[in-house]
Amino acid sequence: MPTPLALTHVTVIDATGAPAQPDMTVIVRDGVITTLGRSSEVPVPADATTLDLTGRHLIPGLADMHVHTDAHEQVYLPLCLANGVTTLRQMSGQPHHHQWRRRIAEGSLLGPRLTIGSKIIDGVPSLWDSFPDAQWDSPANAPIRRVSGPDDARRAVREAREEGADFVKVYSRLRRDVYLALVDEAHRLGIPFAGHIPDEVPVVEAAEAGQASFEHVHALFPATSQHDVEHLRALAEIEVVSQDAYSGWFHQITEVEWEAAHAYSPFRAARVFQRLAATGAAYTPTLTMHRMLDLPHLGSLADDRLKYLPASMLGIWEWVHDEMYTRGRTAVEAARRAVLFQRRLEVTQAMAEAGVRLLAGTDNPTLFGVHGFDLHTELDLLVTAGLSPMAALQAATREPARFLGLGHVSGTVEQGKRADLVVVDGDPLEDIRNTRHVHAVVVDGHLIDAATRTRMLAEVEAAAAAIGAPPQEPTRQGCC
Repeated sequence: MPTPLALTHVTVIDATGAPAQPDMTVIVRDGVITTLGRSSEVPVPADATTLDLTGRHLIPGLADMHVHTDAHEQVYLPLCLANGVTTLRQMSGQPHHHQWRRRIAEGSLLGPRLTIGSKIIDGVPSLWDSFPDAQWDSPANAPIRRVSGPDDARRAVREAREEGADFVKVYSRLRRDVYLALVDEAHRLGIPFAGHIPDEVPVVEAAEAGQASFEHVHALFPATSQHDVEHLRALAEIEVVSQDAYSGWFHQITEVEWEAAHAYSPFRAARVFQRLAATGAAYTPTLTMHRMLDLPHLGSLADDRLKYLPASMLGIWEWVHDEMYTRGRTAVEAARRAVLFQRRLEVTQAMAEAGVRLLAGTDNPTLFGVHGFDLHTELDLLVTAGLSPMAALQAATREPARFLGLGHVSGTVEQGKRADLVVVDGDPLEDIRNTRHVHAVVVDGHLIDAATRTRMLAEVEAAAAAIGAPPQEPTRQGCC
């Protein structure tokens, strides 16, 4: 029988919304919290591995609900765990993600719990036409599935189910008729669908069609405008040219967003957000991604965290920065984007106030984004937007668990719940940035203590360095 774990004299922030509970002891057996109570009242098993956590705080394991990872398991999985991220929602599923999940389940690989989407399903032309297909080592490993019509969309849904995807990932350039065919097939097969707001489908219509979550604060402003009909039509009329698809789309959607955001109607926005809340749809703002897309000058190649990523990532970012984010960006557009980022923060707060379920997600490896570390950046940005520290913490704990249908077994620190836990120095309810100060992590009952965590980060740094310099044609990752 596995050795029990005792976390003693710790302040528990259980993420239920209750006040912090000082001087608590948590007993873990077989990956489950079996006992939780005052340290003076909880006996510690004689055979337990015991950590005295006096002065420290215990929170649930964190979830990054919008992430992408390539096949370098020796980098991304431990990097997430070392930062207390014990759940990942992979937003463009590939074969290696399913392999990881099988190995994690059987105990041969230590990693976060994985929820895996389908390939990205986009229309024709696709935003991904900017990227040469030759970069993928095989069609099976390409993260994109372009669909040319309703019948093809139905086939793509069936393929996603056969591949073992947990949900179908929908994208921006799906035509309305194609999207509705995808929705119908997904409902027929009982597989959820989530992703972008398609340019031709208003967010309320997509929510009422059953879309489980919406990613990014793209394409949202038109529905909240006092001229919503006009701005939704402008969004639907955006056109892209394959060789310049992504950067061209960014320029056009910025124009629509700018006009719509400056005609923002609190009344219309409230109606939109009330409908989202009523349908149960969740929203993942990915403010970390938007900050770098809107304000790329904030990124730095002097960031010490870059040592934990393969050198090839710098080549990817250079291409993304030059060809996708800033190509053709004028001084006027740059100024507008700075304003739009502030609007994105404000609309995130408005959704929270309306009762829309918010999920924390980074969209890493977005520009200058570092897996694991940036989930804490996202929490900080949610608080900057106006959420309380508790609400921001819940966006990475309780709400993801509920969204995934796992609220009865995870997402909070309670007796009978899974032992996915993070020990931090400092009180996150006083300053959400204290979640960054990770002391120890428990994932599925496995303890990663301070010494082990330090060793893990050193091993990630060595693994990243060993992967080598950028190839001639780096795999390109954009906003998805």
